[in-house]
Amino acid sequence: MIRIVYFEIRKNYLRSYVVIALLSFLLINILIIYKDYLYGPNDLYGYFLPHTAEYQKWWQSYQEMYDKVSGKLTADKARFVVSEYRRLDAMVADGTYSREKQEGTYTGYIWGDYVFITKYFYRPMKYVSTYESAIKQVIENAKANIEFYSQCGNNFDKSKNEFIVKHYSGRKIDVFHNGKFWGLLFEYDFSDLLIVLLLLLGVAPMFVNEKNTNMDKLILSSIKGKFSMTFVKVFSIFLYTAFLVIVFSGINFLVCKFLYGLSGIQMPIYAVEAYQYTPLNCSVGMFYVLQTLLKAVGLFVFATWICLLSALFQRVVYPYAISTLSVVLGIYASGYVASVETSKTIWALMSPFTLLRANKLFNELLGINIRDTFYLRAHVALIVQIFIVLMIFILIYMIVSIRDLRVIKKLITRESS
Repeated sequence: MIRIVYFEIRKNYLRSYVVIALLSFLLINILIIYKDYLYGPNDLYGYFLPHTAEYQKWWQSYQEMYDKVSGKLTADKARFVVSEYRRLDAMVADGTYSREKQEGTYTGYIWGDYVFITKYFYRPMKYVSTYESAIKQVIENAKANIEFYSQCGNNFDKSKNEFIVKHYSGRKIDVFHNGKFWGLLFEYDFSDLLIVLLLLLGVAPMFVNEKNTNMDKLILSSIKGKFSMTFVKVFSIFLYTAFLVIVFSGINFLVCKFLYGLSGIQMPIYAVEAYQYTPLNCSVGMFYVLQTLLKAVGLFVFATWICLLSALFQRVVYPYAISTLSVVLGIYASGYVASVETSKTIWALMSPFTLLRANKLFNELLGINIRDTFYLRAHVALIVQIFIVLMIFILIYMIVSIRDLRVIKKLITRESS
């Protein structure tokens, strides 16, 4: 079995054009990340500092101050940031501060220092230090809601608030790290498009090539049987998909680690302000692993869809064309991942590309009502996609079986004539 899987991998994925495309896409991916690093990526809160010569002094001052206040959150660190903020706030309050370049400032200008301290230190540290009290208020409100909805007989909202009390209790943030850089990593999705293109290149010709080279006739004599051969092909697709996701996710992490630092890998995911209401309690490092796993599942489902099209058609142009169309429709449908409309939610759950949006599935509490019980939308989406991939496997097996019967009939007809 291992040798047959290896043969499928070598036959379908180790082709020169696939390898060249992979290496080219990896280089393009790195250059895109570096471009964002140079010119300032657009995160959820606007543009972060670009790494240009104009902002060299900003970055030098930022790194010096970050080294001073990052790590374990203490009263001394908080006091220092607050005192700097108040000092600069008082200077710019009446508008009489100097607009000229100033010596002894962080950025060279008074207003620049005010923006610098406020945006990159005061507000993030305020969020971290007040998170525990803010989330306790959310829990208290949820407890009151449970009692209210119990009296009203609203089982779904009661279930939702019980979920909040269970999963949001005991939260606190006792470290200060730059969560924006982790948010940028979670939001980066250009590599997903490159993986989709590589899946098209590797999987679309899978069955078509066998028809063109008469390999389908040789497979009929395999002692492994049609089911095993179909399983081997789907398993090779899984390995190919997993390889691509791991390689690109690993490259994304290593490049961002080298460029941005990505300190605080053990801090809780809700330390990233964009994820303050996430239902998860894992670290940012574990969330990135979870995001990678969900991407692997979603892309594997899409790859099996390409395989199904390859088994259906005699010419490779049709799997390419239909798969490309399905990419557009699937990405469009996944945009409804947070929709409150039932029909749009169903479309999103049916799209494998929804699992590529872990940042949207988990940055807030997204649920779905199933028989008056609250379930996380991410869990439902995962179950739906697992069911879909099983159905696709069965369809591929049935198509291959019908095709093989036709081949056998043709061979018998030729022998009899």
